[in-house]
Amino acid sequence: MRARVGVAVLASLTVVLPIASCTTSEEPASRPASSTTAAVAPPRPNLAGIDSLVVAQTAANVAPYRRDAFGGDWAYDPVSGCNIRERVLIEESLVPAVVDDRCHPSSGQWVSAYDGITTQDPADLQIDHFIPLANAWRSGAATWTPERRLAFANDLTSPLTLIAVYGRTNESKSDSTPDQWLPPDEGAWCAYAKNWVTVKSRWTLTVTPPEKATLVRILNDC
Repeated sequence: MRARVGVAVLASLTVVLPIASCTTSEEPASRPASSTTAAVAPPRPNLAGIDSLVVAQTAANVAPYRRDAFGGDWAYDPVSGCNIRERVLIEESLVPAVVDDRCHPSSGQWVSAYDGITTQDPADLQIDHFIPLANAWRSGAATWTPERRLAFANDLTSPLTLIAVYGRTNESKSDSTPDQWLPPDEGAWCAYAKNWVTVKSRWTLTVTPPEKATLVRILNDC
């Protein structure tokens, strides 16, 4: 099962008090620390990385999104004989998945991260591109090489890029950004926002102003 990432928070604030001094020499007294020195804002650990995202509106001249621009259907691993959907299902099952000789999982145990639904039937699940392909296209992937788009659509190097989720919930998400759609389980919002920032940053994808504002609002409450 692929790993999840947690965040620990530690904030501190140092206050400097002015020190009065007197002197009997002709040398000028040292300047006391200003009593009007502005307080230093504490760090915002949950927003780490969000300021590195480039904010941009979707360009008007971007060509319409096409699924085949990302290589069409799931790629196959020539070593295992599994396609990417099958690999994700096998890796994310909480118990060893039952797999036939064609690498097709017939049962296992999965928990959908967006709604907490548990199932033993892989037919209930879809493999979600955490950053939807259509959104990736509009936020930078339209200018990528076909090879880079293929790598993004079939990325198994990070457990955040592709996840198995309940089909109906994934369909309700479609190609929405966080300002347009959030998981039905509000308890999943913090992880969803953190992962959204991580994946967009990793692939150098842009965010729109409403998209970033929603991410900041969620992460400020985490």
